[in-house]
Amino acid sequence: MSKVASIARLRDGGTTWALGALAGDDAALERLGGALMQRWTPGDRLVVLGNMLGAAGNTPRTIDLMLLLRRRLLARPGAEVEDFVFLRGAQEEIWHKVLQLQFALSPLDVLDWMLARGLAAVIEAYGYSIAEGRIACRNGPLAIARWTTGLRERQTHQPGHGDLLNALSRAALSADGRVVFAANGVDPGRPLGEQADAFWWNAQTDTQLDEALGKATDGGWPDIVRVVRGSGPSRNAARDEGRILTVTRETPAAVAIDADGAVIDRMEP
Repeated sequence: MSKVASIARLRDGGTTWALGALAGDDAALERLGGALMQRWTPGDRLVVLGNMLGAAGNTPRTIDLMLLLRRRLLARPGAEVEDFVFLRGAQEEIWHKVLQLQFALSPLDVLDWMLARGLAAVIEAYGYSIAEGRIACRNGPLAIARWTTGLRERQTHQPGHGDLLNALSRAALSADGRVVFAANGVDPGRPLGEQADAFWWNAQTDTQLDEALGKATDGGWPDIVRVVRGSGPSRNAARDEGRILTVTRETPAAVAIDADGAVIDRMEP
């Protein structure tokens, strides 16, 4: 994959398809991908809103299907490489952190925290041992490094997986900069260029985030008409109207939005 911008900028024209959090649900992606292939038109773009990995299905197969969908859409007339943007979500951040576990101050505590938040299913799906990882955490950095090297090798055996997971943008902006795409939201208290991990760690509901964003706009934040995020907290009451659009709700979903961020199509498996 080509060099990736920290905050990707989409080109103008066409419809933007935003694919919400999959959490490893390969069956949902298979159905959504088929529907997207039927609806795709020249000039369209795809933003994958992070959290592709997870416990809802088979993560390696999910990544395989994602890469296949990208190849098929790239083969369509008028498609360009920059029309496909993949964002980092909390699950991808956890995956990157586990590969650096040997540098953690309390590695076993960190590992257990990540295992409880979806990592266990991902490691098992790649056919690797969680128990050995916990033992390594008790035996020091060198033992952990051997375990993480083995985990990285399991990923390497899956063609394209490492390339995709190492080519994730933090967020994306529409061509005019008025629509923000992120995995879980934004922190209106920080400038857009200083969000750091706020794009994938956010527990605010749509209503709370909308209110915070309104106050931030009064204080000089960019003129954002919409934030499109892959998922929100479990207590969230999501809808297709309003400044905050949460794509995945009960099940993974994809939405098509126009230049102003308005929903013109919604697909659910």
